Amino acid sequence: MSGSIIREKPVSFGSIRQNNATNGNSPLKLFTHAKTTITDIFKNIASYVNDSNLYLTDVMKSNRNLLTIEKYKDIQQLKEKVNRILSIISRDHMKVVFFGRTSNGKSTVMNAMLRERILPVGMGHTTNCFLQIEGTDKMEAAVLIPGSDEPRSVHNLSSISNALSSEKLDSDSLVTILWPKEKCRLIRDDVILVDSPGIDVSTNLDQWIEKYCLDADVFILVVSAESTITVSEKKFLHNVAQRLSNPNIFILMNRWDATANEPEMVESVKQQHLDRGLEFLCDELHLCDRKEASENRMFFISAREALLNRNTDPTTSPRSGYNEGYRERLQEFSKFEHEFEKCISKTAVQTKFQQHTSRGKEVIMLLCETIVNIINKSQTIKEECQEKLREMEEKNVFLEHELRSMTDSAKERIRHVSEDVYKRVAQTLNDEIRRLYTLIEEFDRPFSTERDQIPFYKQDLHRWVEERLGSNLQNRLHTALYAALDAVHNEIKDRVKSVLTTAERRAYVDAIVPRADFAISYRLDCSNLCSDFREDIKFKFSLSLASLWERFMLNEKQTKYKSSSFLNSSNDLITTATHLTELTSTSSFLALGTCALIWRSVGWKMLGVIAGVYGSFYLYERLLWTKNAQERAFKRQYADYASSKMRLIVDLTSGNASAQVQQELSMYFAQTIRYVALEKDDVIDNIQDLKNEIYQLKSYMDKGKKIQKQGDKINNELHQFSKQYLIPDLTNE
Repeated sequence: MSGSIIREKPVSFGSIRQNNATNGNSPLKLFTHAKTTITDIFKNIASYVNDSNLYLTDVMKSNRNLLTIEKYKDIQQLKEKVNRILSIISRDHMKVVFFGRTSNGKSTVMNAMLRERILPVGMGHTTNCFLQIEGTDKMEAAVLIPGSDEPRSVHNLSSISNALSSEKLDSDSLVTILWPKEKCRLIRDDVILVDSPGIDVSTNLDQWIEKYCLDADVFILVVSAESTITVSEKKFLHNVAQRLSNPNIFILMNRWDATANEPEMVESVKQQHLDRGLEFLCDELHLCDRKEASENRMFFISAREALLNRNTDPTTSPRSGYNEGYRERLQEFSKFEHEFEKCISKTAVQTKFQQHTSRGKEVIMLLCETIVNIINKSQTIKEECQEKLREMEEKNVFLEHELRSMTDSAKERIRHVSEDVYKRVAQTLNDEIRRLYTLIEEFDRPFSTERDQIPFYKQDLHRWVEERLGSNLQNRLHTALYAALDAVHNEIKDRVKSVLTTAERRAYVDAIVPRADFAISYRLDCSNLCSDFREDIKFKFSLSLASLWERFMLNEKQTKYKSSSFLNSSNDLITTATHLTELTSTSSFLALGTCALIWRSVGWKMLGVIAGVYGSFYLYERLLWTKNAQERAFKRQYADYASSKMRLIVDLTSGNASAQVQQELSMYFAQTIRYVALEKDDVIDNIQDLKNEIYQLKSYMDKGKKIQKQGDKINNELHQFSKQYLIPDLTNE
């Protein structure tokens, strides 16, 4: 080579490019801003999906079939889907792949773009495998090789990836270089650069594309200006174009500084390269028109000079200087970088975020449609429930009125029947008491006057009187009383059944029958009632002075009783008792006195006649005082005593019978009215259930509308994102 070599490093172009590299208006910021924006949007979508899942889980608890189980399961999977998209977005980056034949300067171009000599360069076949440079937040660079998770020092890179090194990797191996983001703007702005071995060293081009190129946003073909585009390079790009739709391809004619040795041939050689490149890009691959390709897809550069201009470490700078015309080549390299950054940022946003945006809209649309359907169904069901609620409340008022009316009516009817029973039992019992003398006369049991046998006779008489009276009462009252009970039973049953709405409960009411063993108990308890009865079956002469005095006092008592209450005359009782005592103690003296008076008046003959007549009467009565007479006297005394005692318990017995009837009817009424109460309780429960359901449906609607507004807001954010980043006219600079 000949020509002038300028060894001074021009500061102006480097500082200009460095300023452009550090300013905030870099085209790469489009991707960074878009990534940040779409990340925030999908975080909102994740929150929205989570809120929606909680809402739909609550909705699924309803038995109204507001949401199908299939739809619910589909929506539950959205959370995982959105999280996957977020994970993908976090890993999304702009990826550029450099390829070409060996020794065309691919690594040098990458070093120039990175502004530091990172990749090994040299004579001949240098790069032996794929080298991927990506950013790390750490301050120290590291190298990751296949099959090992232990990072290595970047100083070992030459021995790992250099084709001349003894430690060689397969040509399709990928070595990852983790470069600190703070050291390079390209890396900091999420650009990943992939260097490849020469396409002429392997025939596995398809495998390369499948493994490393399908997610690339830009392909940069580095061609040596001293040769031309080869068949192998064209074949590789054809394979790329078959797998990717309209790939972004740049062609760099490197080592253009070599034309400084033949200045007279520069333009003709440049035109020759340009024609062949345009023919390939436009006519064969049909990627763009010729104007676009000539202005923005093919560049004539010197990567060596660009690296020399930018590298700040003189120990790693190429030792050769600048050739003539280097300023134009540095400007061409800067133009290439600018067009590359515009293209990769725009393409990466389109390819990486277009699909995410569409999926986000699908998620929002699915959830919004589901929630709208739930709101509409809830509104329809709510209106139905409100109508049912009005009906139930009216029915509750009706049942409340009927329940009070039936209770009052039943109480009045039972009271009337109870009073009728009271009157019937009292009248019948009084009739039986009046017939008690006849009833007792029918008692037939051997009577003994012996003192130890009379108590047994009393016990049998008590039991017989009690049984016969009870039997007579049952026989005389049974038909009328039970007819009245049946009438009340039927009235209560018919009234209750008229209110019940279900056939099942009406059948239950029909199944209620009065107690078959119910019978009014007329417990007279003669044993206790007549326990104080004391019989007097000793012989008493009717014409004795004591008997005459008793009859006299009895008449006197009856007379006094008619004029004033004998029971309240305590003075008369005391006087009578005193007279009886005196009479008993002085009867003998009176008899003697009477006999003396009669003797003095009529004489002994008349006195004897009178004594004979008196003795005859005594003898007659004494002969008639047999065991049968004593039994009749006993029964008469018992009948008098029992009648007086039983009259005292007429009210008690009648009241007891009335209470039994009242209790029986009340029990029957309680059994039947219970079903009306159950009907009313069911209505109240239905009212409460309807109120709860209306409240729950309203809650579903309110929460659904709130979540729907959240979805509309996120959907608007997605539209704004599409408008700002995905519409081509607005992303062009």
